[in-house]
Amino acid sequence: MSTETDPLLPRPRSTRSASELTTPEDGSGSRNERHKLYRLLLVVALASTCRGISMFSRDFIISRPGPILDDWLQMPGYSIGLDLWSTWASAVVCFASIGWWSALSDRRGRIPILLVSLTGCVILDVVYAAVARKIFSHEGISIAIIIEGVLGGFPAFNAAVHAYASDVSGDAISRTVIFSVIQATYLIFLRCGGYLGWAIDKVLGSTTHTSPEFTYFLSIPLAVANLYLIHRILPESLNQQQLQNSPPSQSTLLQYIFSPFTTLARKGPSRGKVVLLAFATFFYCWTLAFGGKMVSFTSYQGYFRGLPRSLLLVIPLIINLSTLLGVIPALASFIQRTFTESDSDSEKSGRLLARSLAQNSVLLAAVCAIGILVFGGPRSSILYGIFFFTYPFSIGALPALYSLAASYFTALGRSREFGALFGALSIWATWGEFISYSAMTGSPGYLTYAVDWTAFYLVVSLLFLVPNGPPVASAEALAESGRDELEGRV
Repeated sequence: MSTETDPLLPRPRSTRSASELTTPEDGSGSRNERHKLYRLLLVVALASTCRGISMFSRDFIISRPGPILDDWLQMPGYSIGLDLWSTWASAVVCFASIGWWSALSDRRGRIPILLVSLTGCVILDVVYAAVARKIFSHEGISIAIIIEGVLGGFPAFNAAVHAYASDVSGDAISRTVIFSVIQATYLIFLRCGGYLGWAIDKVLGSTTHTSPEFTYFLSIPLAVANLYLIHRILPESLNQQQLQNSPPSQSTLLQYIFSPFTTLARKGPSRGKVVLLAFATFFYCWTLAFGGKMVSFTSYQGYFRGLPRSLLLVIPLIINLSTLLGVIPALASFIQRTFTESDSDSEKSGRLLARSLAQNSVLLAAVCAIGILVFGGPRSSILYGIFFFTYPFSIGALPALYSLAASYFTALGRSREFGALFGALSIWATWGEFISYSAMTGSPGYLTYAVDWTAFYLVVSLLFLVPNGPPVASAEALAESGRDELEGRV
C-alpha cells in the first residue's frame, strides 16, 4: 500500500507542513494521478508486447538488402536481429516529423499523439504481414516506414509517454522513479512479446507449416485493443487551463523540422547547460547496444564455463530490473523521507537524485567498459566477470538523464514544453541507438573495437554531465505553480 513517502505517489507542490498535506482533497488528487500512471503503464506494456511480437516476425519474413545486427535482443530460446536499413530510414523520417507531433502534444494533449504514433506502428505491421515474401516486399516496406515515420513512430510514442508521466508526477523525485518503472516496463514486455511470437511460430510452424507472418494475427489485434484502451480509459494528463496556456505554435514547417535542435538550444539563460545535457544523453545512447554485444561475445568466447548460456542471458536482465524497480525507488524513498520538507527541498533533492544517478551510472558503465577492455583475456576471467556482471547496474542512466532534463526545463520556467523536450531527447536517443547498433554489427566473437569506442563515448558523456544545471526555482514560485496545478486537477 502506498504511503506518504512512496516515491511513486505524486506529491502536491506546496510549502505547507506534512500535516497540512494529508487533506482529503489532496489524497483524492494523489489517487487520481496514481490511477493515471497505472493506466499509462498498461498502455506501455501492451505497446511493448506488440513491438516484441512484430520484431520477432520481421526477423524471419523479409529478405533485407542491408546489414543486420544479429543479436539485438537475446533470450533463452530465441534471438531477434535488427535490420539497420529500416532502422535508419525510420529515424530519418521521424526526425522530420517529431517536432510537429511533440509540439502538438503540448497544445492539444498527450492522448492524440499516443493514438497517432501507435496507429503508424499498426500500419507498418499490417504492411509487413501483407507483403511478406512478395516480390515487391522491399518497396511496400519502404512506403510503410515512411507512413510510420510521418506519424511519429516509436520516438513520438516514447516522447508522449514521458511527457504524460511528467505531467502526473508530483515532483522531481517521483518523476525519476516513474521513468525508471517505464524503462523496466519496456524491457519486460518487449521480451514477453518476443516469447509470444516465438511460441506462435513454434505451434503454427510445427502443426500447419505456416510462415512466421501469422504472428501478426496476434500483434495487430493487440495494438488495436491498445488504441481502444487509450481512447476509452486513459484520461488526458493536461487540464484545460494548461492546454489554454500552451506554448505558441511554430510559424513555418522548417521550424518544426529543426525542432530537435531549436528546442534544446533556444536562446536564454543556461542554454549551454541544456545543450551539454543533450550531448550527454546523445553520446550515452551511442553505447546502448554494447550490453547485448557483450553477452554474445562472452558466450562465444566460453567464459564462465560452469554457467549455462540461458542464465548468462537472464542474469543481466535481472540486474537491470532490480536496479530500475528496486535500487532506484529505494534511493528515492530514502531521499524523500530524509531530506524533503518543502517544495524547494523536493526540487533540489530530486535534481540531486537525477544528476547523481546519471553521473554514477555513466561512470560505472565507463569503468566496466575499460575493465572489460583491459581484462578481456581468458586468463582474467574473474576480473572480467566482475565487470561483466556490474555493467547492467548502469541501466538507470537514461531515466535519470530524462528526469534531469525535465528538471532543467522546470527551473527555466519551460515546463509547458515537456512534449517538445521529450520529443527532441527521444529522437536524439533513437539516432544514438542506431549509431550504436551500426558499430556492433559483425561476428559475435569480435568486441575489441566496440569496447574502445564504448568506453570513449561514456567518458565523453560523463564530461558533459560535470557542469551544474540552471538554479532551482524559489519555493514561492514553486508554491504558486503548485496551486495552479492543483486547481486544475481537482
